[in-house]
Amino acid sequence: MKATLLAKRYAQALFDLAVELKQMEEVTKDMILINTVLDESRELRRVLDNPVLEDFMKIKILNSLFSEKTNKLTLKFLHLIVKKGREGILTETCRAFDVIYKDYKNIMPVTITLAVEVNEKIKKEILDKLAQITNKELEVTEIVDPDLIGGFVLNFEDYQFNNSVKMQLQRLTKVFSDNLYVSKI
Repeated sequence: MKATLLAKRYAQALFDLAVELKQMEEVTKDMILINTVLDESRELRRVLDNPVLEDFMKIKILNSLFSEKTNKLTLKFLHLIVKKGREGILTETCRAFDVIYKDYKNIMPVTITLAVEVNEKIKKEILDKLAQITNKELEVTEIVDPDLIGGFVLNFEDYQFNNSVKMQLQRLTKVFSDNLYVSKI
């Protein structure tokens, strides 16, 4: 079974239980914390992936790291992951949990790439239009990329809206290079 599919199943099970026990917000914060720690600590990932290390030692390590900072449900989930030998998909499970949470809360991650910093009014107009079309709350990430020359690029879900000067110049270059006009000289 693919690891991502398995991670989604574990994440969905934890999410459903958290909703049922009315601990969704706390567990969501915990999963973000765990994901951040795993992303930043290569040593922790290596320890968890080590097949020689016994499960009780891995659980002891996770307890020392997270018992004071996380919900009991989250800690029990971590224990289950280790006991089932699935600690290798913990990072993917955290990310899958985040996707499930955002879908449940009707939140859509959006990346807007601009050539230069623009005033808030222009950004707000662009993002308000997208929010109106999608009927979702937007979680915006802004990137400044001077290579765009001007305009903006919007990335959301599986879509990209590229309204940059760079893209328009590339299109014009293609049109002119494909020009079949033959002069009569």
